[in-house]
Amino acid sequence: MPCLYPSDYGPPEPGFNPSAEGGRLLAGFEAHAQELSHATNLAQLEAMERHLQRGQDIVWCDQGYGWTYSTPVEGLFGAILFCVILPYAVWRTRKRFAGRRAGALRTGAPAGFLSAIEK
Repeated sequence: MPCLYPSDYGPPEPGFNPSAEGGRLLAGFEAHAQELSHATNLAQLEAMERHLQRGQDIVWCDQGYGWTYSTPVEGLFGAILFCVILPYAVWRTRKRFAGRRAGALRTGAPAGFLSAIEK
C-alpha cells in the first residue's frame, strides 16, 4: 500500500478548509469527510481523494522528497557540477577551438576564415 508524503504536495495553506462552502471540495466523498478534513492544502486533498477512488486507505509517511532540498544534497549537486560537468564542458570547448586553430596554422589562414569556408 503506497503512502502519501505531506511535503510532496507543498506547504500548508493558511486558512484552507476542505469543508468550507458547504463541502464543495468534499463532494462525492462525504463518507470520508472526517479523514479529508485533515488536508492542509488543495493538492493534499486531491491526492487523498485519488487514493480513496482507487479503494486504498490514506496513509501518511514522514519524509517524502523533502530530503532533496537539504544542505548535503545541494552540496552533492554542486560538487557534481564543479567536478564533473564544468571540467567536461571546458575540455570539449578547448578541444573544439584547438582543432580550428591547428587547421588555420596548417593552411596559413586566420581561424575565422576556415570556419567561414566550411559553412
